[in-house]
Amino acid sequence: MAASFSVPSMIMEEEGRFEAEVAEVQTWWNSERFKLTRRPYTARDVVVLRGHLKQGYASNEMAKKLWRTLKSHQANCTASRTFGALDPVQVTMMAKHLDTIYVSGWQCSSTHTSTNEPGPDLADYPYDTVPNKVEHLFFAQQYHDR
Repeated sequence: MAASFSVPSMIMEEEGRFEAEVAEVQTWWNSERFKLTRRPYTARDVVVLRGHLKQGYASNEMAKKLWRTLKSHQANCTASRTFGALDPVQVTMMAKHLDTIYVSGWQCSSTHTSTNEPGPDLADYPYDTVPNKVEHLFFAQQYHDR
């Protein structure tokens, strides 16, 4: 026996999910984090361009964690002490004792360029140098999180 379904009810269900997602995005945009952000587009404009399958990104979770960390330090009048990390061993050891870790453009330009040419931080290294180093360090943290 085939499952019965109604096209109008399926459409209504999908429209309901769409409206709920628009409301969720709008609520997020109305939060304190984005209160000073002005956008020339609406939450509906964004949601209509999304696919049906929700995707989660580690960078989104880490950005939210950093925001909470910074807001907590602001509320408590404290600071996030940090050091620069260059390799997975350093970041793994630092992670136990620090709530933020700094990745320096200069360090990346001197030690992790795709051209292998160290130099001063004149931002003349390839644009993906720092993101590639951050990804390398993040993967190391993921490995040690197992």
